[in-house]
Amino acid sequence: MKNPENDLKKYRDFLETIPLNKFREELKNIKWVEQDLPKEMLPLTSIFKYYWDERQFLSFDGWFETFWKELDNNSQSKEALKQFKKYYFDKDNDGWFKKGFKARMYRTWVSVLTQLDFCYVFEYACAKEEKDLQLEANAELDVRGIDAKVSDIGFQVAKVSQRKEARTASGKKTVVTIPYVVWNPDKLKEKIRNPRTRIKDIYQKMINSFEKYFIKLPNGFVVFKENYLKVIIDNIDNIEVVRKAVKKISLELSGES
Repeated sequence: MKNPENDLKKYRDFLETIPLNKFREELKNIKWVEQDLPKEMLPLTSIFKYYWDERQFLSFDGWFETFWKELDNNSQSKEALKQFKKYYFDKDNDGWFKKGFKARMYRTWVSVLTQLDFCYVFEYACAKEEKDLQLEANAELDVRGIDAKVSDIGFQVAKVSQRKEARTASGKKTVVTIPYVVWNPDKLKEKIRNPRTRIKDIYQKMINSFEKYFIKLPNGFVVFKENYLKVIIDNIDNIEVVRKAVKKISLELSGES
């Protein structure tokens, strides 16, 4: 049974244990499995199963080895994996391929964990306000570009690394883009201290908005603050109002408001 407050705490405790710098250094140059994957090899169903449906917060290595075994134990997945390797790599060295595949899976894994943080905070905020809103998150929606769905409104968490990206939005009428910044506020503070920097006021606004809407965990993982989702929850009956509220947050994150 779900317990939003406890679930969010457990999830955040888990996120803090991920050695992001270690994985980033180990996997940054391992990019030889970048081709489109057959649907039988996609990890989304497995990730949503453990981290959302069952709320088992496995370490990356623990999850990957479990997923690798799941592929091997499913006849269709096993055959798809065999044909994929044969077509693209023509190599029998499973260790070499597995290393590249693992690096590819890590990037997907971290991305979905970010989406799920949005979901866990949403459930927590709803419970706190005693609002009975049902949030959907699963592999089928994810494939369609929808990271979470509440009633008829879809949400897409979009990572932004530059000011101008924070202003962009999805063109889909029923999907609201949720900007999730990946810039480092500490680096912006360094730029402000630099006497040659001309847009210090904009950088300061970006820092202020980051601290207003996000939390940077000790290991560097950036997570959502409750007040980011509160404006969405409070206006969930009207997608245009939600879109307008998120647009305002986008402008704040770009330093323009």
